[in-house]
Amino acid sequence: MINEEEVADLVIPLRSWMDIEAKKQLVDPKSSPNEKNICSKESIIRKTTISYGIIELLLRSDNDDDDHDGTLDQDIFQIDNFAVQVCKKSPPEEQHHLPWDDIKGVSMMHPALALSIEEPAYLSCLLEPEEKQYQWGRYLEVEQTSGCLKKKTRLNELQWRRRVAKILKIKERDSDPRCHYLVAKLLYEIFAHEILPEDSSPAAVPTTTSAATEERLSKKAKTSNLLSPRAQEGEGNVDKAELPFQIPSIVRMQQLGIPASLCLLTSNLLESSLNLRGDDAQSSDDAYKSLRDVTEDLHLLLLDPDRFLFDNEVQNFENMTLCYRKKKLYGRDKEETLITDAFCRVSRGKSEAFLIGGYSGCGKSMLVNTLRARVNAVGGYVIKHKFDDLSRERSLSGVISAVNQLCLMLKGRNTPPKVALLAKKLMDEFGADIALLARIVNNVKVLSPEFVSPVAEKEGGGGDTMNARSVGFTLSRFMRVVSSPKHPVMLFLDDLQWADDTALDVIHTILSDTIGSCIFFVGTYRDNEVNADHAVFDLVKKLEISHVPITKVSLTGLDQEDLNTMISDALCLYPRICSFLSAVVIQKTKGNPFFVLEFVKSLKDRDLLKYNIYQKRWIWDEDRIRAEEITDNVLHLLSSKMNGLSDNVQSSLKVMACFGTRTSESVIGYLMDSVEYSGFQDGLDRAINDGFVERSREGTFNFVHDKVREAAYDLIPDGEKKQFHYNLGKVLHSNCDGKNYLA
Repeated sequence: MINEEEVADLVIPLRSWMDIEAKKQLVDPKSSPNEKNICSKESIIRKTTISYGIIELLLRSDNDDDDHDGTLDQDIFQIDNFAVQVCKKSPPEEQHHLPWDDIKGVSMMHPALALSIEEPAYLSCLLEPEEKQYQWGRYLEVEQTSGCLKKKTRLNELQWRRRVAKILKIKERDSDPRCHYLVAKLLYEIFAHEILPEDSSPAAVPTTTSAATEERLSKKAKTSNLLSPRAQEGEGNVDKAELPFQIPSIVRMQQLGIPASLCLLTSNLLESSLNLRGDDAQSSDDAYKSLRDVTEDLHLLLLDPDRFLFDNEVQNFENMTLCYRKKKLYGRDKEETLITDAFCRVSRGKSEAFLIGGYSGCGKSMLVNTLRARVNAVGGYVIKHKFDDLSRERSLSGVISAVNQLCLMLKGRNTPPKVALLAKKLMDEFGADIALLARIVNNVKVLSPEFVSPVAEKEGGGGDTMNARSVGFTLSRFMRVVSSPKHPVMLFLDDLQWADDTALDVIHTILSDTIGSCIFFVGTYRDNEVNADHAVFDLVKKLEISHVPITKVSLTGLDQEDLNTMISDALCLYPRICSFLSAVVIQKTKGNPFFVLEFVKSLKDRDLLKYNIYQKRWIWDEDRIRAEEITDNVLHLLSSKMNGLSDNVQSSLKVMACFGTRTSESVIGYLMDSVEYSGFQDGLDRAINDGFVERSREGTFNFVHDKVREAAYDLIPDGEKKQFHYNLGKVLHSNCDGKNYLA
């Protein structure tokens, strides 16, 4: 039985807690560098958690001692006004808690107010104890537990006026530069464990805001006594990417090993206080406008410390890369809900279709990929084929290729007895027609040796020479057996603008089967590249006539907020700072996600976006970017970049482009054996390093996007394309000895 007193929380004065924390940092000299690094990071997270709670306290506090004449009670910003609530001792069942889980809340003495700091239980339970050990990020929430909470009563007019006045006063203090300076002073002492030097003070913190000061808030000036002499002397001549932090106290923070993100946060608070100076000094664009922005930044640091809080530990800063979240889908919450709901309906036992239109690069495929984990989790199968302009005359083979994938999945993800049972069901369904199925779907033979068709072995299988109606009927019978509510099949066909009516007629036949198929068909297409008479729209009409449920969505560009989040993630920088850059980027890209990424990469390539190794952040100049003549066409942007590559890399890209969006490993092997393409592997490796190509888990080499493949194909002059294909075909034919080099 656990004694409640043993697990009760303790309330420790903040200053005492800081002293205890400082002693924790006196690690054993025998500790390894990695152990010291982890200990330091744990301390930083604890201090950041407390700082987040303190700012939330200040935002909620109602200090009656702030007079109506504009004076500010500075005592509430003192270290001694705060206390930390910590867990005295964890019960045995919580022994695996993280080193910073012991912080349960913060409180202030004057005015009396307390907040609990906690992580929602449902989030904490998502990770096993051993997994949480390596999970730095936390989604924290604060809840007021004492202080200004009062029993609800009906207020008279005077009481309402007083309450409104208090709310307005809190909002005014939230944006008060004097308050920002005092908060900076408080945070400096928490992280540095020393008093903020006087040279960081804006002369002295005034107790009132004069009309002259208000006027200065709108002026633009360039100098400040807070800045170092180097910055004042070299202003306008020094590359911003080569400047260290300019405020001496911030430099001191960095020398103490405090992460640059916290140095920047404190610096921006101090810059806000420049508005209070008696000269023409003016804060920078990055200066805080409100304390609410500070809490949002602190919350972000705690949510993803590896990206936003801790310093980048890369040794070679000259080749710094942008940290894109390649698998994150931005700004598509509504569409993600729609496609998830549609699949849930399918998993109940009825086929359905989901069509996604949109410009190239808008995230259609990425939206579909968000569903993969859910399909796999319920025992379903995801099969996919991507059409391209080279396969328009054999688009039916693309559908058959996807079904061939399904056969391999059925074999690999089921036990031998289950595979045998499935084979029996297929035999019962097809009987003598099993040879017809084997002729169309070659891989069905992996389910049973009896399914090998002599005709298929002789002719090589395939359904292009067969009647589309016959193929569709055969495939629908196959799907009827292998799909079920417990094992739904998601058939994803990408880039339907390259598909013809033959392939889509087969899809209609499969989906309109009313006997028992459980298929979720997802198709994507570029809606700006299809006419009203395209086969996609014929499919929609036929599905509606057949009463097959269908959902249609169209993706447009991201709005500025979502785009800003994407850029913030890529630069590992506070969203409020990136907003100026995002405003320029959205003008050029119209919010197209792929174009955004390529556009930002081009800014880096042209030194319009640089990494400051001293401040450990990306720096840019909006005016220079606006003044630059940068194309607003992503294909031109990629082509321009590829034209600057070596001949060897260009040659490899051109060869790969001839095979479509992906090239098999066997093709690479045959090419490497030839004299003509002996340097292909080296060029391919460089193309992968440059981000044009990636290797899939299946072993194929894929262009990272359709537009990259188009740009690579455009490297071949139009008048030379046929000859280029012919020469490539001759080399492959002479090296593959009759083997299927496309396998």
